[in-house]
Amino acid sequence: MQNSSEFQYIAIDTIHESITNPRRTFDECKLGELAESTRTNGLIQPITVRPNSDGFEIVAGARRFRAAQLAEMFSLPARIVTINNAQALEWQLVENSQRVDVHPYEEAQGFQRLLDMPGYDVATLVEKSGKSAAHVYARLSLLQLIPTVAEAFSQELITASHANLLARLPQEHQANAYEQCWRKDWQDKEPHLLPAKHLSAWIQTNLYLSLAEAPFGKEDTTLNPPAGACITCPRRSGFNTTLFADVHGDQCLDAPCFHVKVNAYINREIAARPQLVQIEDGWRKPSEKRPDAVQRGHFREIEQSDNPDAEPVPACAAAKPAIVVYGKRVGTTLTVCTDNHCPVHDPREAARIVKQEEENPTPVMAPAAEEETEEEKAEREAEYEQRRKEHQAEEERRAEERRQQFERQQQEQEAERERRDQQRKQREATFERILANAPETLSAAQLRVLLRAIVNLDPYTFADDLAVEMNGDNENDQRSAEEVLLSTIDSIEDGKLPHFAIRLALSGHVGIPRENEFDFLAEAEAVFAPRTPKKKGNGKAKKPTPIASTKPSAKPKKTATTKKPIAA
Repeated sequence: MQNSSEFQYIAIDTIHESITNPRRTFDECKLGELAESTRTNGLIQPITVRPNSDGFEIVAGARRFRAAQLAEMFSLPARIVTINNAQALEWQLVENSQRVDVHPYEEAQGFQRLLDMPGYDVATLVEKSGKSAAHVYARLSLLQLIPTVAEAFSQELITASHANLLARLPQEHQANAYEQCWRKDWQDKEPHLLPAKHLSAWIQTNLYLSLAEAPFGKEDTTLNPPAGACITCPRRSGFNTTLFADVHGDQCLDAPCFHVKVNAYINREIAARPQLVQIEDGWRKPSEKRPDAVQRGHFREIEQSDNPDAEPVPACAAAKPAIVVYGKRVGTTLTVCTDNHCPVHDPREAARIVKQEEENPTPVMAPAAEEETEEEKAEREAEYEQRRKEHQAEEERRAEERRQQFERQQQEQEAERERRDQQRKQREATFERILANAPETLSAAQLRVLLRAIVNLDPYTFADDLAVEMNGDNENDQRSAEEVLLSTIDSIEDGKLPHFAIRLALSGHVGIPRENEFDFLAEAEAVFAPRTPKKKGNGKAKKPTPIASTKPSAKPKKTATTKKPIAA
């Protein structure tokens, strides 16, 4: 509870700024414009202050106070309130968070100051600031930026989308990832900033390690006792799905810990089964190799088919269990044949033996005095020639089957590409039809569809994609995607705002949805541009064929690559 007074004028030399104000940067150009307006029209909106031993501390209005100083005003209209330190910081944070020119890094610092006070948590911040939990988590993650990246972000050399992607990484990877934000072409004097989607793709490829493909169990606490089990580790994307909503699957973000666990798992398997053949599936320095490991090429992997109807792989005397200790598929156990001339698994050796047997068949024991007659020799040679022709014909038949199978696969792939191209064109046509039918005002049902579509947009790429679509891929335009969209919103005509809102909400859903993923474009088609049924000769209307189901299931299935749509 705080006491407040009516507005009154206070001498400007008795007012001072608060050291806890989240806002740390002030645009000098905009501050000068505000000072000129203040000099001409006075200060229209009073500032809020609280009394202390030094006079009056600003709770809200530091920018107006600075502009008044530039305008050489002697007194300011102010509302005096009596509040404690926690309430003052809360007021400052909420007041600044409602203004678009507050830097996200400063907002994050304000959130953290409140969290450091008793009685504040993320839920409280969501309630007090009016922001979503995802917004608060994204802002707080910015405090994990290393100083170099934080400075670049504060100077607006990179966008908030870049900073959010970098902040989610362990600090030892941020410097390397930051370098991927820039590209210098041959005609460039200075590197230019790439869209955030390029950085996102590089991170997905180079820094994220899929826990689903890990050879060890995610609940095992013995592989790296200080780190504990992966299932409870905060350094994975699945620990905070709100912050990593755009990441598919459960990804490990701590590569050193991941490799420690892989090596511990391998050592444990070798100790339990000393007969395992250790395979190095990649080159590295001799000093780094395991003493008993062999390189790829010194063995032949015996592939086991998952098809129950397939013929079982024949065994041989040289077959042994093995484990990959380095390189691709590290930690994977498999069966290998260690005999390079195995007659069972080496096709060349098997063919050589067959040919040798054909050329030198085991003779039937006959009396020593009898020799092969000319007739018997001719019969034997004819039989061999017949077998050779049959073998050749069989090889030609198999080659023809393989060729036909390859052609069928090519045709099926081409047909699938054509089908998806056709489906993509249909979806683009549906999107254009929805835009063409954009109403001047939106109904409640239409608004709900758009809001659900906006909530399920990719928070790190949709702004970049839409800005490129609206502004063109102009690399000389130094504005961020958010600035392009905000400028468009400010300049667009009132009557075209619904059209822009529909484009903003649905542009990220024009692509073909994944399996089990909800189709927001089809839902929008049902409320914005339903297809007109075509009447047949009997007067009966044919039901329209939507691109996909327009009704979400009662409980949509959530897969590793699918986000669950948020219902209204």
